[in-house]
Amino acid sequence: MSNVPSTTLAAEDLTDGSIGILDLMVKCGLAASKGEARRLVQQGGLTVNGEKVSDPSAVFAVEQFSGDGLMLKKGKKVFHRAVAE
Repeated sequence: MSNVPSTTLAAEDLTDGSIGILDLMVKCGLAASKGEARRLVQQGGLTVNGEKVSDPSAVFAVEQFSGDGLMLKKGKKVFHRAVAE
């Protein structure tokens, strides 16, 4: 797990204590734009903590980032961890 790149989200990255999946992917560098992130999600190329995300309007609350944070997997080989301060 120490080799997995990670992004720490600050309070200003969260809207009302949560962040949308598209914003999260752009913030973590997994997509260059929200449009690219939306296509990836709609085509089934993203899993979060082992569960496939197929809804581009999915939202994650700050509580879900506790502990080890969220593990995002893009495609088959790209892993990224998102944690909150």
